[in-house]
Amino acid sequence: MLKVNGKDVEWKADITFKEIYRQIGYTISNPRVIVRINGETVTKADRNGFKIPNSAEIEVINTLCGG
Repeated sequence: MLKVNGKDVEWKADITFKEIYRQIGYTISNPRVIVRINGETVTKADRNGFKIPNSAEIEVINTLCGG
């Protein structure tokens, strides 16, 4: 199980950030966000190859604001 922005999300081996984005409601394929896993920032360049461990706490912070 993962915690994403405080909510439980089912973990599975090789889960990707793209899947996590969909599960938390992002509809665009490449959202402009900051991602922290267990308190450490994961750069956009490193996200595709990053292996998300089970029981990780993930913060996804939206950097775009509407008006």
